[in-house]
Amino acid sequence: MANRFSICLLERYKRLELNIGKCTKNGPMFRRVLNYHSLLTIFAFAAAIGMTTVAHAQASQSAAGTLPLSLSEALRRAETQSLTLQQSNARVSGANAKLRSAGSLNNPMASLAHGAGQNTGGLDEDGLVTQTFELGDKRRQRVREARAESQAALSEAAGVRSEMVFNVQTAYFEASRAEAERKLTLESLTDAQSLLRIAQTQFQAGDVPRSNIVRSQIELSRAEQALAAADTDLDVRLSTLKSLIGVPASTAIALSDSSAFAPNPFNLESLRSLATRQRADILAAQSTLSAREAGVHGARAQTQPDLFIEARHSTIDPTVGGNSIRVGVLLPLFDLGKNRADAAVAAAAVKEQKALLAETTRTVLLDVETSYRNLEQARKQVEAFQAGRLDRSKELLDMARTGYQRGANTLLELLDAQQVYRTEQTEYVRALAAWSIAKAALQRAVGGKLP
Repeated sequence: MANRFSICLLERYKRLELNIGKCTKNGPMFRRVLNYHSLLTIFAFAAAIGMTTVAHAQASQSAAGTLPLSLSEALRRAETQSLTLQQSNARVSGANAKLRSAGSLNNPMASLAHGAGQNTGGLDEDGLVTQTFELGDKRRQRVREARAESQAALSEAAGVRSEMVFNVQTAYFEASRAEAERKLTLESLTDAQSLLRIAQTQFQAGDVPRSNIVRSQIELSRAEQALAAADTDLDVRLSTLKSLIGVPASTAIALSDSSAFAPNPFNLESLRSLATRQRADILAAQSTLSAREAGVHGARAQTQPDLFIEARHSTIDPTVGGNSIRVGVLLPLFDLGKNRADAAVAAAAVKEQKALLAETTRTVLLDVETSYRNLEQARKQVEAFQAGRLDRSKELLDMARTGYQRGANTLLELLDAQQVYRTEQTEYVRALAAWSIAKAALQRAVGGKLP
């Protein structure tokens, strides 16, 4: 489209040259046409050439080995290399191993010894194998506690993944926003350069004072500084995204997805209910509470007896030796305070976890409401732009250009209209990014996909 536009402007410029050739070169008609028609055409033509050059430069850069990156691809790369996910997965593996250990029987114990002396207790046994079996509720409560801790680890891993997804989405949308802002800033720089050339030509023709050149130089300097800031912002955003997805810093990437505005009506109460059912930190806190309650029962079960079986082998007296099996029960006599203290510690852990669960639920519900309000505000802002703000700023710019072409507007009025238009465009880009990030934040707040 930029090429077709530049060709049309070139044809118009040629026609203006023919009209100018028909005028007296030293007469006022020549200066008027040069001042309003041809110079505005030069300005538009230069802007079109600048946009075409930028498009060709970007296409050349893409063809030179730039990595195309969609949001889904960024999430996939982040999930495969995320160190926090690796940590959470390791905790899940450890919790599963603890669950297997909790359900296993006690290991048998073997004692091999050779006594010295005659007919004293224990000296007639060279081999002793003992197997202990827990009676009562000790093993079941230990398994229950380990299973709850495994579920808590799984929920925590889901929460870590949700946080990772949000961070990648935020970095991607911020990088996309910075890229769009840089393009707008580059267009502003192209316009400022063109206006400076026009002001210089007009000043040489004696149509405008030198203040127009000074004002154009100021505008050009501002545009150059804005472009430098936009370059830095884009580099920072891309570096953050590359770090999250594990792409080398030297790799050039091209973002293929942009913020797409597609508002959905959400009900706050439904979102709250959804968060309490599927938010990872609430589920982890609930599972941990179950583990703490099982720990209380397990501590109290330590006063229950155990069963043991012993197999004995004797060789100290060849005339008497032999094998024997003994079955018995180990009975705790009385508690000197250890079991009561352990039960008190476990009960205190239950109270602590209940308070933590209540606080987690409160913060989650507040997070959901805050994210919902932010999304609604971002939606209204984007809709305000789409309802006429962008169109009015474009209309203002067109009016200023037409007025400047016909000599009804000054250069300052044209610059002001351009500034308004660029500002509205930039704010619209930021509003789209803010809406996308707010939606991602709401998705994280409810702990899963939005309804």
